[in-house]
Amino acid sequence: MGSISNNVVTILQFLLPGFVAAWIFYSLTSFLKPSQFERVVQALIFTLFIQALVSIFKYLLLKAGVYWSVGNWSDSSALITSIIIAIGFGIVFSHFSNNDKIHKFLRDKGITRETSFPSEWFGSFLNNVTFVVLHFHDCVFRRR
Repeated sequence: MGSISNNVVTILQFLLPGFVAAWIFYSLTSFLKPSQFERVVQALIFTLFIQALVSIFKYLLLKAGVYWSVGNWSDSSALITSIIIAIGFGIVFSHFSNNDKIHKFLRDKGITRETSFPSEWFGSFLNNVTFVVLHFHDCVFRRR
C-alpha cells in the first residue's frame, strides 16, 4: 500500500509544473477554461516541454559546476527548478497569447489566418479602443 502512495506522489511531483504553467496561463489570459480532460492534456504537454527544459538546465548547470559549484543536483532541486521554469513558461505563453505576436508573424508568412485572441470581438476591441453606445428606443421604463 505504501508503494502506491509513493508512486502517486512521484507522479504528482512530475506533473505539478505542467499544472502550474496551465494555471498561470489561464489566470493571465481571457481564454475560457476547457474541460478537465483538456486541461490535463495541456498540463501533460506543458510538462513535456518543462521537463525537457529542466534536463537542458541540469546539463548546463553540471557543466558550469566544474568551474563554480553551489551544491549537488537532487530531486528537490529538480522540483524547484521545474516549478521556476513552469512559472516562466506560463508567463511567456500568456504574454504571447495576449499580444498576438506569434500569430501576427505566422499571418505575415501566410501560414495561418487565426489570431491568438479568444474571439474576433476581443481582438477588435483590443486593437481599436472605442466606446459602444446603445440607444434603446422601444424600452419603457416604469417607476415603482
